[in-house]
Amino acid sequence: MILEDTIAAISTAPGTGAIAIVRMTGPAAWTITGQLFSSEHKPGSMRRQSSDNKPIGQIGHWKSHVAMHGFLHDTGTDQLVDEVVVIPFKGPHSYTGEDLVEINCHGGQIVTSEILSLCLANGARLARQGEFTQRAFLNGRMDLTQAEAVLDVIQAKTGLQSRFAVSALKGELGSQIQKVRNHLVELLSRIVAGLDFPEEVGDLPLDDLEKIVEQCTKELKVLLSTARSGRFLREGVRVAIAGKPNAGKSSLLNQLLKFERAIVTDVPGTTRDSLEELLDMNGIPVLLIDTAGIRSTDDQVERIGIERTRKAIVQSDLVLLVTDVLTGWTEDDKLVCDLVVDRPHIILANKIDLSPDFALNEKYETGLACLSKIAISAKDGSGLNELSAAIERWVFNDQQLKDAGGSLNARQGELCERALRSLALVQETALNNMPQDCLATDLKLAIDSLYEMSGEMVSEEIITNVFAKFCIGK
Repeated sequence: MILEDTIAAISTAPGTGAIAIVRMTGPAAWTITGQLFSSEHKPGSMRRQSSDNKPIGQIGHWKSHVAMHGFLHDTGTDQLVDEVVVIPFKGPHSYTGEDLVEINCHGGQIVTSEILSLCLANGARLARQGEFTQRAFLNGRMDLTQAEAVLDVIQAKTGLQSRFAVSALKGELGSQIQKVRNHLVELLSRIVAGLDFPEEVGDLPLDDLEKIVEQCTKELKVLLSTARSGRFLREGVRVAIAGKPNAGKSSLLNQLLKFERAIVTDVPGTTRDSLEELLDMNGIPVLLIDTAGIRSTDDQVERIGIERTRKAIVQSDLVLLVTDVLTGWTEDDKLVCDLVVDRPHIILANKIDLSPDFALNEKYETGLACLSKIAISAKDGSGLNELSAAIERWVFNDQQLKDAGGSLNARQGELCERALRSLALVQETALNNMPQDCLATDLKLAIDSLYEMSGEMVSEEIITNVFAKFCIGK
């Protein structure tokens, strides 16, 4: 599918820089660039000849994927606009699958805007958000999971985010979806053959139906488990640091950040409001929230801080419950437990540098939501590597995300759940010996969900929504 119009946009971020890129794709991309581009300073002069006596400025002499140095001129005024490097790409071997040109010019808003304006004045139109990648998808250069991975690569804030996004961009996630879908399609084709040609084919044996459905269900559940981890990698993990006053919460924040962000004193109740800081923890974006200490108090300001702590805990994904080994497990610790008991949390027994013989015991027990108990020192950093490892295990669902090589986003996760529900119906139908047309109906629903995940069967509205999240020029 080659679209009839030609689009152009600035593909680099706005602002001042050494190099900027103006991109153009579509059937007239090369022609428009050829009207503006010259190997000489003056567009009216004789153009420099190549070794085989062919004019370099003419598009008939251009080679795909080969950079050309020259100059852009305003065809209306003969004014020099900029010295540039032009890289033409011949479709279908381009990012979009169409003829595409990248004009590398000097960075800066004025020159890039002038070049874009010239492209538009000579027949291109301004690209919509994500339209370059949308054309790549429509022209079969990538499936929808790869297109969505492009956005993840652009928006990645840590190296780990980028690596998982690149894995999906390479097609690994789409390949896993296709593998499951192919097994189900083969199964459905046998059932449909028996239904459509009962006299010639009859009911084909389906002894392997249960095995195939179980295996596909298992693989889809692994993929679905990555949706939670993928959300944490894309959006970050909200981690609240909670505990009684003077337990060392602010010291822990400072130690994790490697700089003095919070005021630390020996006076209980120093922290009256929540502090938030973003941390890259082994590639996981973590939003740390230092909260006011929780205790029974008549101080009105402190009570306001405690109420904000309650809200921070409720809104968090994970809670670090900090205790003081010097005071032991107190009534104030129990107050904190009442707030975090149903939230995923890690108990941190702090100040072991002052109590080297300390050992965690059964008193440090809060319930099933407790992920682990770790002895630490917020002063010298002891135990923080173990804490980072515990958070990483929790985010990655015991390595399932790493094993999958990518993660489902919210749209893909919803479709995966729908496919799993359909496969559960297939198993129920087979167990009850219901007619094979019922099996075919449920199988087709599961297959359709997988087709929609990869974009092979998807509505125009969904496509529009996906690419509306992109920036213009990508």
